[in-house]
Amino acid sequence: MAITVTQKPSLPFDMAYGANPFTLDGITPSQDKYALRIYIVGNVDPVADIRQSPNRFAKAIFDIQNILQSIVGPSDYNIDNVGVGQQRPMHIANGELIQYQIGLNTETNGTLDGPWLIQPTIYTSIAGSKQYYDVPFNASKYQPKIQGDINGCTILNPASKSPQGFALSDNTWTISDTATGDDFYAEQWRSPQGIDMHNVYSDSVCTKSFYNVTSKTGPIPPVFTAQGIELFLVVQFDANGLLISETEVDNIQSNGGGPNVTPGQGLVPTGNFQTITFGCGPANIPEVNINSLTKTYYVMPMVFSPTSAACGNSGVMQPSGWKTQGFRILDEECNDYSHIQFAWLNSLGFRDQFTFTKRNEKKINTKRNEYLKEAADYNSNSYSVDEQSRGFTTYSQTIKETWSAETGFINDEEAKLLESMFKSAQVNVRFTDGEYLNQWVPVRLQSSSYVEKTYRKDRLFQYTVNFTLASNIKSQRG
Repeated sequence: MAITVTQKPSLPFDMAYGANPFTLDGITPSQDKYALRIYIVGNVDPVADIRQSPNRFAKAIFDIQNILQSIVGPSDYNIDNVGVGQQRPMHIANGELIQYQIGLNTETNGTLDGPWLIQPTIYTSIAGSKQYYDVPFNASKYQPKIQGDINGCTILNPASKSPQGFALSDNTWTISDTATGDDFYAEQWRSPQGIDMHNVYSDSVCTKSFYNVTSKTGPIPPVFTAQGIELFLVVQFDANGLLISETEVDNIQSNGGGPNVTPGQGLVPTGNFQTITFGCGPANIPEVNINSLTKTYYVMPMVFSPTSAACGNSGVMQPSGWKTQGFRILDEECNDYSHIQFAWLNSLGFRDQFTFTKRNEKKINTKRNEYLKEAADYNSNSYSVDEQSRGFTTYSQTIKETWSAETGFINDEEAKLLESMFKSAQVNVRFTDGEYLNQWVPVRLQSSSYVEKTYRKDRLFQYTVNFTLASNIKSQRG
């Protein structure tokens, strides 16, 4: 009897932090154990070899989450700085995901019963987390559901309850595309699942990540070139809601994205090309000039559609394939402190950001190892003491730099986003003045508990965060 897989992680991807079960069936009474191997795509040698006795139903359930968690993690690239200065405007995955295959076998008396049967299915695991009941994980939420129409144009599948893809973000602040207060809808742009909103400042550095693969559903297949994000469309509006500009940033390899080398090439995103992180803050969109009059701008990840009169001649599908991301540029108040911006590993394995604008202060805590040194040197020609001779002398010391930062008044959705930061295992901050000017510095949050605040029970409310630098300050001896 052949070994079969009756349960497996979600396709096209699953999250590493949470259950990732493979259930195997088909062992014979004469065989002792099921055997499972994990192979990283492209590697001949397995990263794991596991054996398990059959349970009372003659099956074996392997949960490989611990294995996956050991080989994925936060980006190995300085992802928070995408687009800053002369850097390219986007970046593909770099450590946040892996692709793997499995091999099946059985064992009898400590010996394998035959050659390993390598399964052709390729699984993708992302360094995000999920609830204990998310088996399988709802990965389709992050893909646009597209199809073709009778004119050969690419459209969202009208039968899908959730046709647009969601960003890989914990932000839940969404408004309708008709409720922006500007001419977004009047200018014929659409985002039927709503617009994810963010309050930012002119010096904010932000990123947003997307799963870069479309889901082709519906009765009419779309054109083959509609494989992933074709380009990012950025539109800007002034304080009166009037359109200022419209800019396209191609998702191609020379811009840090891909897999397309040229626009409209239609290559299938695989491997690290499966996710795209786009630098979308006012201070890190290098190919987009954020106008000084801009008060709101929108970032739209677009899918390819043929350039024709029937399809609107734009070369991309309308509406945006993934939910539009909106950014409101707030004016700095005259009594604001210098800004401290936080960026953290969110629950989906990528990055979210928030800017703290109110009171912040730095504290230095020094712990010294000292000894009392005799003022005179007895190993000399005569007894003498200088006024500068030191008594208590520092042999070594540990210096910790601790900060506190306070938000402005925030809304309920921003508070939920900050809850994601309090839970995060990796947090960076960017200072806008001082010795760490415009650098992303890793920190440790000192707050070990989080109390939810809402407008209903707290009315106007703020959050205060205490943190230390993740590395202590180096010090000399005394």
